[in-house]
Amino acid sequence: MPEVDAKAFRRTCGMFTTGVTVITTSINGQVHGMTANSFTSVSLDPPLILVCVDLRSKMAQLLSSSKAFTVNVLGRHQEEVSRHFAGSSGDWRGTFMPFGESVRLDDCLAALLCEVYGQFPAGDHVIVLGLVKDLYQQDEGIPLVFWRGTYTSLVGDPSVRTCLGRII
Repeated sequence: MPEVDAKAFRRTCGMFTTGVTVITTSINGQVHGMTANSFTSVSLDPPLILVCVDLRSKMAQLLSSSKAFTVNVLGRHQEEVSRHFAGSSGDWRGTFMPFGESVRLDDCLAALLCEVYGQFPAGDHVIVLGLVKDLYQQDEGIPLVFWRGTYTSLVGDPSVRTCLGRII
């Protein structure tokens, strides 16, 4: 079987539209964050989510010793937040709100407070399972999404279809 080209693999996976999250944790009073689009729900009972973190990242090390972390779901107005925590922009100066033993971004669409439930090596990443302990969500908002290597929004796109007055 031929070897899969890494760049082609990345481009192909980029065809799958994902939401954008920032993973935050607070250790000894210092907040740390990382942009992640590899996030999904896993189980309702118990309530579990997973995030995938590059083994070389500081966040991989922090989650190994952290008691809690937060998955912050970003709104389309938060592209700069995502860029900041991806390490490509230093302009963002937002605030954090206490959230259990962790923190959440003050203007995120939703947040899930988690304790580390398990970690599993997977190639150059680690899969982190989180047991959800608390939830936060705004009543309204449009998510920030990532597709084909760029930030975008489905709302306002002429190709978005509506059904019964709602965007689908």
